[in-house]
Amino acid sequence: MRNAEVPFAAMPKGTRSIMLKWILVLVALTAASAGAKETPKSLVQWPVAAAQVVAATAYRDAAAAASGGAEPLEVALKVVGAFEGSTQHVIQTNEGSEAPVRSRVTVIRDGLLDDSIRGERWDIVLERGATGAWAIKEVKRAWSCRRGAAQQRFATLKCL
Repeated sequence: MRNAEVPFAAMPKGTRSIMLKWILVLVALTAASAGAKETPKSLVQWPVAAAQVVAATAYRDAAAAASGGAEPLEVALKVVGAFEGSTQHVIQTNEGSEAPVRSRVTVIRDGLLDDSIRGERWDIVLERGATGAWAIKEVKRAWSCRRGAAQQRFATLKCL
């Protein structure tokens, strides 16, 4: 005996109704499972588990530029040095809008040309002195690894 195909329109109304409900359920489940895949967060949104304080001797040229009248963004980019990677985010937050007295510059780099380190994060805090020149108050640095315990966050762990 051969199975005959029955066109949808020729099926009894109750059967069509049940089939449509099942199709809608399957479509809803497929859409829900597709939406369940969490899109990866940008490195800007990654938590910082720990950061290493950078010694002032490592950024003498940047400190001299700050005291010489350079703006916080210029100073921060001098601290972090040349960029070799795919993406760099720079976020500057000032305290005091018209005449800032404190500035925090965060530089986040992704896609570094390293097989173990995916990205790095620099946090540079500057304060304006009485003369109007900026001074570096603190520099911290953290890394994100391509694999291992420090994925999806910044930390001071050595990347393997």
